[in-house]
Amino acid sequence: MRLEELERAEKMRLEELVKEQALKEKELQLKFDLERFKIESGFRVNDESNDSTNACSVTSNLNLKKLIPDFDPKQSDISLYLVIFERQAKRASIEKKEWVGQLLGLLPLEIVQFIAREPEEQAENYDYVKKLLLKRFKLSPEVFRQKFVQHQKKSDSSWKDFTFEITNYLDEWLIGLEINTFQDLKDLMVVDQLKKRANASMKDHFFR
Repeated sequence: MRLEELERAEKMRLEELVKEQALKEKELQLKFDLERFKIESGFRVNDESNDSTNACSVTSNLNLKKLIPDFDPKQSDISLYLVIFERQAKRASIEKKEWVGQLLGLLPLEIVQFIAREPEEQAENYDYVKKLLLKRFKLSPEVFRQKFVQHQKKSDSSWKDFTFEITNYLDEWLIGLEINTFQDLKDLMVVDQLKKRANASMKDHFFR
């Protein structure tokens, strides 16, 4: 009886070891896939470039990493973060086709994994990735409209920061609705006012 218990215990131990090994291999494969995705997206310097181009790219990478803190989902607004990222990428003279690779180095692992699940061609397109991130954080045109209308200046921020924030919310609201002409903007303002009046009228009727 004692021998059977020992054999059973040894069998369970071996099964646990196999499971642990399989889990480690899966984690290593995931890390490998993520690293390959970053490299293919331009996160690392292209070995085929000449020395002068490489030097410029390395400088851009270093400057961008220093100028932009890593994104913290709990404390940062993804829409404002992306605006800052785009400005700094332009100042560092980084080509747009390399933006996704640069951005991946600033995002938490779980968000990088989220992007990596997309088809390769789309996952390397910055505009597509930006829409994907805004959608993940549930920032629709209507949410940007609400942020633009309701956003308040924080006591520890400057009026310049406040102007930057509401301008970004307005821009994203208009971009999300594909407002491209002055006439489109006029129509939007009229519709928005009609909605406000209709909602106010409904509230008055309800509380009478």
